[in-house]
Amino acid sequence: MRALSTWAAVLGLAISGVATLAHADDDRLSRFRELSHLLSDAGDAPVPVDPDAALAEMFALVDDEILENLKTGEPFASPAFIQERLDAFMAAWGGAAFRVHRAGRATDSPSLTVGVFTVPGSAPRGSLRGYGRTATGEWSVLATSTHDGVPELHPWPAGRDGTARIAVSWLGPGSGTGGRPFVLEVWRRTARGTMERAWTTSTPFPDGLWTLDFKVSPGQMTVRYEARYPGWKPGCDGQTEHVDVYRRDSHRDGLGLAARKVLNGWHRELQAAAARLVAALAVDEQGAVAALVPDRGLRARLPRHLVLEPACDQRSAGGLAIVAATEEDGARMVPWSLTWRLTPVGWRLRAATPVLE
Repeated sequence: MRALSTWAAVLGLAISGVATLAHADDDRLSRFRELSHLLSDAGDAPVPVDPDAALAEMFALVDDEILENLKTGEPFASPAFIQERLDAFMAAWGGAAFRVHRAGRATDSPSLTVGVFTVPGSAPRGSLRGYGRTATGEWSVLATSTHDGVPELHPWPAGRDGTARIAVSWLGPGSGTGGRPFVLEVWRRTARGTMERAWTTSTPFPDGLWTLDFKVSPGQMTVRYEARYPGWKPGCDGQTEHVDVYRRDSHRDGLGLAARKVLNGWHRELQAAAARLVAALAVDEQGAVAALVPDRGLRARLPRHLVLEPACDQRSAGGLAIVAATEEDGARMVPWSLTWRLTPVGWRLRAATPVLE
């Protein structure tokens, strides 16, 4: 009889927990639907909508749902049970994605639950959320990170101390230049109950990274990207690209550059030579001009005030390339075609012709 009473008590608590969670879920889901309608109709709403504030509240509602389950304990705290709850939020707003994962091993202490959220739109936004117990034993959102683009969680080796590490990337929409905004972050769970960002692509790429291709494997990132430099021109083919391999440092949680392959390096070198010529002509540095233009007659015909144009450069057989420029002399604007040849000592100007001559 005592065993039966104990089982009944456990069952009663479980039923009570389900009822409590269901009621809270209904309230959150109702508000979630309201916010999704506001965000979907933001352009037509009679009252201006702050999309950032609405999105923050929406994410907070999902945070509350996950934390409520974690606080209740097993089986409600399991990723599979929590995901069932989150599926209702996804059904309320088509295109939204809310995924939950358990980082590290099930026996790890402190444990780490990770949420990866995506909201739809012409410019999708994604958020990483970390949940766990703090040093005082309270369940809490340990960290958040939100960027433009669709987030993806990647397997990552644990730290030297055995605590969980996670890697998450954000890939933004395509652009007219072919590159897509890309962010990768590595996060760590600490023994003292916090969650910290250990590395981000913003460190080696403070001005942003636009990838043409990438691959993330445990402890390594390979990324091919446009090497933007003076003279780089949006939408043109054959410009300089890098293929970088970053590997995890065995002594730290960050990544370091392990290898770099340069593709189409000729274009960056060509633009550097053209920029040196234009600058030397402007200040009449005869020595610098002579180094880039060996032909004396050609040097004499060059105007002093040339501006390089954003038109795509044309490369042809025989190591030749044509760069567009404009002569500026007061109100007089004359387009020029500058023909360069690649020699053993670098790019040298071979011909220069006014286009409308």
